[in-house]
Amino acid sequence: MESSESRKMKALSEMSLMDDTLFSKCFDGENECSALMLRIILERDDLDVVEARTQRWIQNIESRSVKLDILAIDKDGKMYDVEIQKSDLRALERRARYYSAMMDADTLEKSKGYDRLPESYVIIITNEDVFRDGKAIYRIERRFEGSWKPYDDGTHIIHVCAVNADRDTDLGRLMHDLSCTEPEDMHYNRLRDRVSYYKRKKEGIAEMSGEIDKMIREGIIEGERRGLEKGRMETARNLIANGTVPLETIAECSGLSLEEVESMRNSIHA
Repeated sequence: MESSESRKMKALSEMSLMDDTLFSKCFDGENECSALMLRIILERDDLDVVEARTQRWIQNIESRSVKLDILAIDKDGKMYDVEIQKSDLRALERRARYYSAMMDADTLEKSKGYDRLPESYVIIITNEDVFRDGKAIYRIERRFEGSWKPYDDGTHIIHVCAVNADRDTDLGRLMHDLSCTEPEDMHYNRLRDRVSYYKRKKEGIAEMSGEIDKMIREGIIEGERRGLEKGRMETARNLIANGTVPLETIAECSGLSLEEVESMRNSIHA
């Protein structure tokens, strides 16, 4: 029978930055990690983060509260919500809308004018191409009907699809690092160092062990395992059905082995 310690170490070894627990640990208070990710996604070299907090709750007494994976603020006061979504890809457009609205409601103080609302970004990263248009990045901006003139309300929504990112680009390397379970295989030193601390260093492993203990007590590990397995299978099936994604990329993005992906393809095309 698998020991409790072995079970915890196995759970830790299978985690990547696409997992909430490891992601939260590695990015909380890590302005440089957050800036690196935002610079690559937004294609901006001048972006400096002055505050980055993970698992940031925005409470709403009368309606649904939200928990932001990362809430970052840059030197100009612009706000960035970055969401990592491995599974449950339902209604992502409405989710982005709600998160944007909650950020605004939480930011604007009473008696302050609407012009005090900061520019904000909601960025959702998924493995699967939800919109089926073959793009790595979908940028959503409001414009006047029949014109390219922007409706400048200061809100921006961006969807990033990991599987469509060219692995020879900065974005592709970032997506690889977010999905990578072995820190030694990661491209970006800052991300590698953070993941390595929690997976290889005694102090970091002890911190993660406590978090995993809590997840086991609350049944989260088992629930996530079942959800992850279902999500992996769904992602692989959808990408195989797309017909244009290499099997090696499907294996990397789904977390399945290449043999499992090949077997699934054969069964689908049988």
